[in-house]
Amino acid sequence: MKRTTRILLADDHPLFREALRHVIGASFSPTEIVEAHSFAETVRAAVSDGAFDLAFVDLIMPGSSDPLDELSKLRAVIPETPILVVSSRDDRETVEQVLALGAAAFISKSATKLEMERAIRSVLAGDVYGPMEFHQPAAARSEILSPRQRAVLELLARGRSNRQIASDLNVEEFTVKAHISAILRKLNVKSRLEAVVVSKSILDGR
Repeated sequence: MKRTTRILLADDHPLFREALRHVIGASFSPTEIVEAHSFAETVRAAVSDGAFDLAFVDLIMPGSSDPLDELSKLRAVIPETPILVVSSRDDRETVEQVLALGAAAFISKSATKLEMERAIRSVLAGDVYGPMEFHQPAAARSEILSPRQRAVLELLARGRSNRQIASDLNVEEFTVKAHISAILRKLNVKSRLEAVVVSKSILDGR
């Protein structure tokens, strides 16, 4: 019997949720979709409803004055769940900030159904999907590490723990975890150890 894929779908627009359900249905079968209409509901669902395989999250939802902070908090609650951010705010700075916080993909709300399906396949393959990065070869993934991610990677290579890295960089520990999650995806590695192994060539070339 085929395993049910559990999806967390967070968007405050009913019509867009319906459109995403169609895209998800074309990519997965069978599915269980849990819907949320705000970041607060999304976090509650993430905490109470168990593990999800993927989370689709609108960046702009009611009740949030700082969407990037809300995304960072959600990333800390579900660190193992790939988050695909779907938003109409698709300027370069926002996309880069979203991916730097550990999102597995950024999908513009103006994207076609085909583009959304492509993003899902990319994430399932362990890659990072974003408008400025698509079709980037694996060897070039290190180039999309943000300066803060490079700093985290350097401290990882020195054997520093998450708590020590947070102290060194004067950030919260959950922020460090979000950066590490993004680093693993961008370098296409499965563990901190693998990231450290490839860090020398990356950091030497900065």
